[in-house]
Amino acid sequence: MAPPAWPCCTMSGSSKVTPASPIYTRRLLAYCYLCGCCRSGRCCMLNRAEIAAVVCDLDGTVYLGDQVIPGVPAAIARLRASGRRVLFLSNNPTKTPTEYVTKLTKLGIPATSEDILTSALIMAEWLAAQPGAPRVYAIGEPALIRTLQSHGVQLSDVPGQIDYVLASFDRTFAYPKLQIAFDAVRAGAKLIATNPDKYCPVPGGGEPDAAAIIAAIAACADTTLQFTAGKPSPLAAQAVATRLGLPITSCLMVGDRLETDIGMAATGMPAALVLTGASTQAMADQWTGPAPRIVTASVVTLVDFLLT
Repeated sequence: MAPPAWPCCTMSGSSKVTPASPIYTRRLLAYCYLCGCCRSGRCCMLNRAEIAAVVCDLDGTVYLGDQVIPGVPAAIARLRASGRRVLFLSNNPTKTPTEYVTKLTKLGIPATSEDILTSALIMAEWLAAQPGAPRVYAIGEPALIRTLQSHGVQLSDVPGQIDYVLASFDRTFAYPKLQIAFDAVRAGAKLIATNPDKYCPVPGGGEPDAAAIIAAIAACADTTLQFTAGKPSPLAAQAVATRLGLPITSCLMVGDRLETDIGMAATGMPAALVLTGASTQAMADQWTGPAPRIVTASVVTLVDFLLT
């Protein structure tokens, strides 16, 4: 089998592979970085010189719960010092951008609200732009409600008046909320969601996320989800491009979850998987969706690669 026409063409004595091979696209990139064999400006399919911004997930990528992942604050500082933009894009709608700024700053990562995009914010902007001021029943925590209200979104819990049922990560979800959602959908409301995540990674495990709420409503009301606002949606990619003023092809999405963070590759944004949260190397090997350009241990090792 002919070797690829890129610098990283061997796997330490194992057989050479072609760029079309699943082994090449899903395993060799991680291996060639870890063994340090690629020191050119172009590593296989990722041109580091073309990366003008890094779009970084938060939960499982920058921190777990209230614990920062070791080395990440210094790695972010190095990225910024190199002239690359850093934008934090989180599917977690349980904090407002201002609250994320406070948390990041306490963890040693200075930030402003302009550095933060959330699935709640993207959804609020989309709803506010819809004609006719649609009425929304939001199943979510206070941060989501505040974000919607700050954008002038009309909220309602009267089923016959609701145009959209918005499902979200809600640790206060209870049967009365499900009943209103059920009645609203049966009366003609459409089901939408902030994010599709199955669970939110936290130290020692995870918390059931928006996917559980979506599934409960869809099952009992016999409906289907229309769309989500967060990763990996085109809405999220558009929000990134607008906020940064850059083409998405020059923005590297970095995160720990294959379905959402790496799923952004389907929008044209290159993606890198870090193994500090929801995904393992074994899961990456079995992944059949859009492929990450790089699989690496953490944001720290990724930054080492980008700046080498």
